[in-house]
Amino acid sequence: MKKLFLLCVSALFAAGSYAQTSEEVVVMEVQDVQAVSKYPSVRGFVSNGFWDNWEITLGGGAGTALSNGTNQGSFGDRINFEANFGLTKWFHPVTGMRLQLQGGQFANFDDVLGKAKWPYLFVHADFMLNFSNWAGGYREDRAYYAVPFAGFGYMASNFTDKSHENNGSGTHQSFAFTLGWLNKFRISPSFDFNIELKGLIAPSRVSPVAMDGSYLFGFSATAGFTYRFNKRGWQRGVAGYTVADIQAFQDAVAASMAAAAAMEVENAQLAQQLAASQAELAATADAAAAAATAAAAATVVAAEEQVAADTSIILFDYSMSWLTPQEKTRLELVAEKIKNGPQDMVYQIVGHADQQTGTKAGNKRVAEHRAKRVFDFLVSKGVNPKQLNYEGKGNSPDPFKKVQAANRAAIIQ
Repeated sequence: MKKLFLLCVSALFAAGSYAQTSEEVVVMEVQDVQAVSKYPSVRGFVSNGFWDNWEITLGGGAGTALSNGTNQGSFGDRINFEANFGLTKWFHPVTGMRLQLQGGQFANFDDVLGKAKWPYLFVHADFMLNFSNWAGGYREDRAYYAVPFAGFGYMASNFTDKSHENNGSGTHQSFAFTLGWLNKFRISPSFDFNIELKGLIAPSRVSPVAMDGSYLFGFSATAGFTYRFNKRGWQRGVAGYTVADIQAFQDAVAASMAAAAAMEVENAQLAQQLAASQAELAATADAAAAAATAAAAATVVAAEEQVAADTSIILFDYSMSWLTPQEKTRLELVAEKIKNGPQDMVYQIVGHADQQTGTKAGNKRVAEHRAKRVFDFLVSKGVNPKQLNYEGKGNSPDPFKKVQAANRAAIIQ
């Protein structure tokens, strides 16, 4: 019996270890993937860890044993008690494994002994299918679950001294199969009320009484309670997607983010180039504006100089040395030029007369008067007299040969 129990326990925990190993492999595959569970998605749900979704069940009820041959006595005389204890691990909302120890008494009839009773223990591992979740979809608050199951295990019967004595036979052992239907009624997130209908089949040699059939059939109905340990429930995943699919998607997202970052860098570089081009254009525009301003200033200066040059010839009427209003205005411009120019520069005022008219003595006198008039007027306008010299050249050749009237002038040099 101890060997039988240890064999079944080892089988269940080997299945659990396989699930845990798969979990570790998955962890290695996605350990660098953020925001994704470390467990793979299976048909729309993320599978759990080894210690998640465990249940413990305790129940009791009645059962009977039948042969596929002749069965003596009434059905009621063959009914006896049964109890069971189970430990279930759900790997998915639809599938799980259970290790159950059931035991009690069977009763049947023997031609010699009459009604015989014998104890039995049956340790079996069952594959559990949550039909409600499979057919109707997972719901955490579902009130009823229909769970068919099928299993395989080892049975021992008639193993007590009293049964040896009463039945005149020793302990009987054999492998057996089980098939059943578990009805689970939700009480709370932690507790269920169960009604379990179950059958088993084993070789008839497991019975201590003689049977003319080859197989022993056991049927039982029990009621009990299930406690679900913490870390219960399921996380919905993405149906139809594997870890490789998720990894490929995240690689594509990472590549897109890298491309976006590269575009941001390129945009920043283009913005810098644009700013540099705008600065260069602004500098060019400023330089052009400065050049235009300088050219305009130079034009103004040249114009003023030209005006000043034009005003350096002061004209007089025939045989006169009086300044006309127009010539006074021209001399005011000359005075401003002298005052704003170099203070160490000395100007020569030369008076002239038309040699084609008048006498030499008269022309000499008129030329001197004209030079003196200009000198006095410039001094009256604030010109330093030390910057001015004047003389009359009435007897000198005319400076202007073609326009005789222009020789009736005072020239400032």
